[in-house]
Amino acid sequence: MKPASPEKMPLKEKIMEEGKTWFKDNLVETGPSSREIEFEIPADVVNSEYDKIVETFVRRARIPGFRVGRAPRDIVRRTFASEIRERLISSLVPRAVEESLRAHHLDPAVDPAIQNIRWEEGEAMTFRVRVDLWPDFTLPDYKAIKVPQLPLEVKEEEIEKVLQELQQRSAEFIPVTGRGILPGDFALIEVRARDLKTRKFWPTQKIQIEAGRPTNDPLLESNLTNLMPGETRTFTVDYPSDHANSALAGKKVEYTVRILALRERKIPEISDDFARSLGNFDNLDQLKEKIREELLEKKKEENRERTLEMILEKLEAQISFSLPEAAIEEESQVLLNRWLSSNQGERWSEAELEALKAEARRQAEKRLKDRLILEKIAQKEGFEVSESEVEEEIRSLARLNRLSFFELKEKFEREGRLESVRHHLLLRKVVDFLLRQAL
Repeated sequence: MKPASPEKMPLKEKIMEEGKTWFKDNLVETGPSSREIEFEIPADVVNSEYDKIVETFVRRARIPGFRVGRAPRDIVRRTFASEIRERLISSLVPRAVEESLRAHHLDPAVDPAIQNIRWEEGEAMTFRVRVDLWPDFTLPDYKAIKVPQLPLEVKEEEIEKVLQELQQRSAEFIPVTGRGILPGDFALIEVRARDLKTRKFWPTQKIQIEAGRPTNDPLLESNLTNLMPGETRTFTVDYPSDHANSALAGKKVEYTVRILALRERKIPEISDDFARSLGNFDNLDQLKEKIREELLEKKKEENRERTLEMILEKLEAQISFSLPEAAIEEESQVLLNRWLSSNQGERWSEAELEALKAEARRQAEKRLKDRLILEKIAQKEGFEVSESEVEEEIRSLARLNRLSFFELKEKFEREGRLESVRHHLLLRKVVDFLLRQAL
């Protein structure tokens, strides 16, 4: 395809082709880590882009009384005025901002805030952009930081604790006959309830409980004592007017409970047979050795994290800088959303939510500061991540998630996550470097 001739080329591209700037900008320093840029896109550039967009609408517009592409330009322009304006702004503004940031060598901490877009047909377009920048700071002598070597030992009682957890998870539940319910039993119970004032029955419920648990309803627990499978028991409860459950407060309720099924937990003995039942172990000693190895790896990772934390604390004590408020708020919101989504259904009081927000902000500030420190060390040391290292990391993640390498790489490319993988590997290199220096 031949390039458009200069006469037919849109004015913005024509100006760029000539090596000129197609907009005017004025950079103002508004703080140590903030800038404001005032933009003006000349009327001739705006008009050229506007005409091009209007022509696109004319070709595609569906207006009653006219065939597609045959509606008069003025009618199309009036009918789709707001859509054309939006298309014009989205065509010119982001491109101008991007080019201006690049020309001024600015690396925003968050997306620039575009404000006060002003434009009337036939005139220049003006707007302002606020840019929050990452702070500049001087690194201390990070190579001189030393921290104590943390102990790396697996105690026998730790192995025993894991064995007991495996023992509990391997328990069998055996049906019980000929005796009543005892603490530790698992019971499936049918509960029927009737409001004695209205004489109305409430919906029958089936619930499963572990007898003897402190969290059980004490009234229900006390009326299940010695009850056998198939037996029923009726009892009455007078609820106080200030009961926590408003549906029960002030009511007198008659309950009838029946045990539908009763099972007791049978815990296996810790032995060679128990070890063999868990997998590829010939005896208990092999199982213990495997547990020791896994605990040791876990402790190594914990020690690595604690050692890094000590190093970062020493670095932070020697560095002082302020973070952009917008960056803190953005990171805080990410953390807060993650916590709330992992506790869906849980009700938070206003005080609890405020405390959670404060903790999210505290952690957000620390995470951002730590990241900036590590990135600056990476820059100073000249650390880089090669394409082969990125691919090897994706292969490792693919094996972990039982996906093919090409499938996962394509997913990361599609979601724009390759740069995130590269950044993660870069920070890992810095961490490894700091740990080697500090120990």
